[in-house]
Amino acid sequence: MKKRWSSIVLGLVVSVVALALLLRRDLTGVRDELLDARYWAVLPCMALSVVGLWLRGVRWRVLLNGRLALRHSFHILNVSYFINGVLPLRVGELARAVLAARTEPPVPVLTSLSTIVVERLLDTLAVFGLIGLTLLALPVGLEIGLMGAALGVGAVVGVIVLAVFARRPAWAHRLLDGLGRVVPLLRREKVHDWLDEVLAGVVPLGSPRLALQAVGWTVAAWAMSVIAGYVMMFAIFDEPTWAASMAMIALASFAIAVPAVPGNLGPFEAAVVFGLAGAGLVESATDAPAVAFALLLHVVNLATYILMGLAGLWAENVSLGDVTRAARALGARRETPAVPEIDAPLN
Repeated sequence: MKKRWSSIVLGLVVSVVALALLLRRDLTGVRDELLDARYWAVLPCMALSVVGLWLRGVRWRVLLNGRLALRHSFHILNVSYFINGVLPLRVGELARAVLAARTEPPVPVLTSLSTIVVERLLDTLAVFGLIGLTLLALPVGLEIGLMGAALGVGAVVGVIVLAVFARRPAWAHRLLDGLGRVVPLLRREKVHDWLDEVLAGVVPLGSPRLALQAVGWTVAAWAMSVIAGYVMMFAIFDEPTWAASMAMIALASFAIAVPAVPGNLGPFEAAVVFGLAGAGLVESATDAPAVAFALLLHVVNLATYILMGLAGLWAENVSLGDVTRAARALGARRETPAVPEIDAPLN
């Protein structure tokens, strides 16, 4: 309990500091940008975001090898994102496992948790690929361009390595033993235990059919996120760029791992404005258009999470209180697999 409270307090501090730094300069400019925004872009952005959620629901169903009907995978996924958006400590991941175990036939809790590990690993690789494409799209020097190409190739290689290790877990342990001869820290037994957890999570990638489908749906979902972000930029900017959309989506996904209040208020905005500045759409991360856009985008994201999450609760015939209580009880009974906190920020 003490650890949870310390995490909440730390998140509150991080959020306040991030917002204070972003809003310290030109509040009047931010207000004017929001008053003059083209709000027609909100509805198509939300519609595209819902399509992206549907694609992620399809991917989860693939990783479960068809154990869930698509309507359940879609609605349960939306409920988990909704809970993660409004409650601290990533309770939504456990809620997903709880709801999947209520279906008929039920999906075992550990099976659901393992697929979540696979999703996060695939999303992490997708973000690296997105960063690589962003660097390739920007007018940067040869060295940076080559770095972007390397990240893109590395993402593809990463998926292949995970698929190989899923079929041959002993090879992964041999590789770890070899690295342990060079890095003594890797010889610890806990490192092998952590590797076992990761390998348990990537088992679905051992099937070439499932692996190809999972990768394909991952690419489609992230492409939809980039398109939705590009459309949303028309609310503030006259000439948005695909590079800016890719940069902000990638950085906002990493921001999920930063301690913050529910909804990642503060770190999300900081990630978006730095992405826009890095892509050259604005001169500075604290420019009024960048900050106004980040705030507006966050509101649209949360609205989409909440609406789709409430619809998911209704479709699954459960209440938010029942789901969160069951998820917390599950978290108290067992240790969940290590899940990298990389996720899509909806668009």
